[in-house]
Amino acid sequence: MRLYHKGTLTAEAGVLFWAAALVMASLRGHGYLIAEIWIVAGLVIGLLLIVWGIAWEMRTDLIPVSEQALTTLHWFALHCSHAADLLQRNPHPTWAEAFHIESLCRKKARRAREQEYMDP
Repeated sequence: MRLYHKGTLTAEAGVLFWAAALVMASLRGHGYLIAEIWIVAGLVIGLLLIVWGIAWEMRTDLIPVSEQALTTLHWFALHCSHAADLLQRNPHPTWAEAFHIESLCRKKARRAREQEYMDP
């Protein structure tokens, strides 16, 4: 289970649109019949997605998490004391707190796995 930055995913989709537009421009330069409108549309849509994704990321940090993310945090709380402490302090945390706790719990689990492999 993982919490996702939806704004980041949106911005990455914008980068893919830009890449597709650049590929179309390159193919057009090699003689393929691709209308300029498709290249311009790809660049404009890509730019809008990038700007919207960045704005979405900046806005959502202070909004309380969704029910799905809250379920994920409760699952983390079963295995990670950081998540349990957060849910005890604040029953409906913000996205910024949730991403921070997810990172701490994943680091803790990784360290525990590494320690387990080192100790036979």
